[in-house]
Amino acid sequence: MDYDFTRDIYGNVCAEFSMGHEAIGSWLSEEVGEKQALISEILGAVEQLKNRQRLDYNREGHEFDIEISMDEVIVRAHTLDTDSEMDMPDEDLDFYDQESFARCGLDDFAELMIGWQQFVTSQR
Repeated sequence: MDYDFTRDIYGNVCAEFSMGHEAIGSWLSEEVGEKQALISEILGAVEQLKNRQRLDYNREGHEFDIEISMDEVIVRAHTLDTDSEMDMPDEDLDFYDQESFARCGLDDFAELMIGWQQFVTSQR
């Protein structure tokens, strides 16, 4: 999972991710942004998950939802919502869009969130 953190010409934070993980970048840019309280909440939940102090963490956003378990992190756009659980959509279905769904491991996600926190605090 390759990514880059930048600011646009208006000073807004942007996270750009490699193919297959674009939804994580959109989630970071649009849902998390520079909200320090939310970043701290997520990092706290990740630490609790790593220490087996909680089973999962879920957060519904305006455009994307995130589901974090002890094994993986799933980011899913509301545009993919169906009556089924938050499982990966069948790749053969027409509605599947790589920019709307992504998953990664908990350790990679923890590293990502620490980097994001450092980026948004150092770029003020």
